[in-house]
Amino acid sequence: MPNAFVSLLVDNTTYMSLTGKRKAILDLVNEFKAIPIEDKFNQKARSRWLKTSMRQNIEGDFLYIDGDTIITDDLSSIEYSEMDIGAVLDSHISLSEKNKFFPIRLTNIKKLSVKLGIITQFNLDVYFNGGIMFCRDNEAGHSFFNEWHRLWLKYFEIGGLNDQLSLNLSNFILGSIVKELNGSWNCQIFEDGALQYLYNAKIMHYFSSRPGKKLYVPANDEYITSIKETGSVNEKIIEQLKDAKSQFASNTRLILLEESSRAFYDSAFFGVAKRIFGTKLGKVIEFILSKVRRVIYIPLRKKFSKR
Repeated sequence: MPNAFVSLLVDNTTYMSLTGKRKAILDLVNEFKAIPIEDKFNQKARSRWLKTSMRQNIEGDFLYIDGDTIITDDLSSIEYSEMDIGAVLDSHISLSEKNKFFPIRLTNIKKLSVKLGIITQFNLDVYFNGGIMFCRDNEAGHSFFNEWHRLWLKYFEIGGLNDQLSLNLSNFILGSIVKELNGSWNCQIFEDGALQYLYNAKIMHYFSSRPGKKLYVPANDEYITSIKETGSVNEKIIEQLKDAKSQFASNTRLILLEESSRAFYDSAFFGVAKRIFGTKLGKVIEFILSKVRRVIYIPLRKKFSKR
């Protein structure tokens, strides 16, 4: 999208650090604003402060895009959307489905409601991801961001930092003001439901904050480190970005997680087994179980399957 109008918001501390090669980012944007923020907010809190208040610092309709993303298609069609505020479901699934496997999410929303003095029953079945958000420059857009910023500030004062809980609580308070965008606008490629949106993905969201080696190659630390150290995107990365939808590690595997399998992968049992598998104890256990499987389990299964 060579004709896109790109706005970059930073806090005043970040602005002071944009010197030398770091200053090159300013050549890539059409609009740059440094927003003063009180010193009591640390670096992470400043990013959330900016994010929850960006509506009052940007003129016109906008599409907010997280930094850990790759744009893979033309985005201009969003201008013709009939919604005031749009976002994609977190993990591409409803809250009720997510609650089967991650009940802590709904629990956290209810706890936050109580902590903020909003005694209410959260009964929405949507829980949005804040990585990609469309917002009109109208009353609805400003009302939402005003409420979101207000709730996030209250959350920060009691020791919280997450902006997504307050986003979804604000949506509930304002009567489901946020509407659902198709998952292709925020293809969260590390989540189970992302594959169905990959082919038509407009924006791929790869969660750079997750530790360890990642299945999506450009999400790995060496790429971000290279850009930070050199101040530019090298030819190797540029070529990969041209074919972004195929940049998965060669040892990536598709697995269908049925309900019982998902419960197993999320269980403490699996976590313990994974940690001891490569140890001497793990090798002994694996040897014994392999013997049992080959000598007893498989023959019995074949025997009974013929009946």
